[in-house]
Amino acid sequence: MYPGIRVSLQTVAGSDSTEIEHTQTAPVFAITQESQPFDAIDLEVTTQGHAVLQVRLMASALPRQEALHSLARILILAVCMGILLSAVLSIVSMGWSNRRLRHLSQQAHAAGQSGHISLAGVDAELLELVEAFNSVLTQREAAYRQSESFSADVAHELRSPLATMIGGAQLALSRPRSSEELRDALASNLEECERLKKLINDMLFLARADRGERAQSLERADLSILADDMISYCGALLDDAGLQAVRIGCASAVCNEALIKRAMANLLSNAIRHAQGEHNVELHLEALPGKVRFWVFNAGPAIADDVASRMFDRFFRANASRSDHTVHHGLGLSIVHAIARMHGGTVFVHIQDTGNAIGIEIPSALASRQVRVREAVHEALR
Repeated sequence: MYPGIRVSLQTVAGSDSTEIEHTQTAPVFAITQESQPFDAIDLEVTTQGHAVLQVRLMASALPRQEALHSLARILILAVCMGILLSAVLSIVSMGWSNRRLRHLSQQAHAAGQSGHISLAGVDAELLELVEAFNSVLTQREAAYRQSESFSADVAHELRSPLATMIGGAQLALSRPRSSEELRDALASNLEECERLKKLINDMLFLARADRGERAQSLERADLSILADDMISYCGALLDDAGLQAVRIGCASAVCNEALIKRAMANLLSNAIRHAQGEHNVELHLEALPGKVRFWVFNAGPAIADDVASRMFDRFFRANASRSDHTVHHGLGLSIVHAIARMHGGTVFVHIQDTGNAIGIEIPSALASRQVRVREAVHEALR
């Protein structure tokens, strides 16, 4: 039998018969006897003679406790080993990751010379990060080149009128002048000041557009009326060039009328300045689902690809000699591009065998809270 089991029997009532009829069990509980721990259970045994025996079975708890202690030691050892293994693997993984990051950091420092980080050998986990970094470098380089070019062009454009003003003032002061001569000198300086004012205003307008400024005071406008007004506005330029301008198509859009008029005028003046032959200058309007396009078409030789890719850059002129710098600053199409962006649109250039089309595309409608509703009287006047 199981060593260390102790049995206690007690007769409660009944006859001397010892044939057991049934027993009732009870849960196991702990008990201490003679300073020794035991697991015990009390049983009630009923015999056929209706005698009830109370039986207590006890077994030493030491083997069970020793087994539990051994299991606890094993679990603690396993947990400690797991923690140690995890720490070692983490250190190895961090060291490997740090080496990869240090390598990328070295490449990033060297990218100031080469321009980009090589994607060769980059892990998949870091590939997206490297691509994003290269994209930022590309944008930075483009912005830096644009800033350098812009600064040089601004200095060039400001130098000419300032030189003219300084020369005129020095000439006027070189000897005594009559009131009429001084008036002419002041008038010449005033003309140069007006040119400087227009140039500075255009530059400030482009700077606001670059900061993400959106067109304000938006309202539903009939672009056909605006186009006819701008063709009439450019009438003097058309007469000087011996040309005529016609509007083709009609459309309406939610826009800032003043800005759209300015874009149309710049497109028309650009087309008139570069038109060849006696063909009409055409101002096209086209309504598309959810957007509106308008462009100016003039007959002539196809625009070169390098010119088409830069024609919306600031201070860019197809004529590199800048022979017309006293009249045009090369900001007209840049302003057209800015107006398109301020309306959430874009610009486009279509080169054809018979001529060139330059224009913008804007949404035909915007959110209602951005639109200022005309008063009925103002609408009637239109």
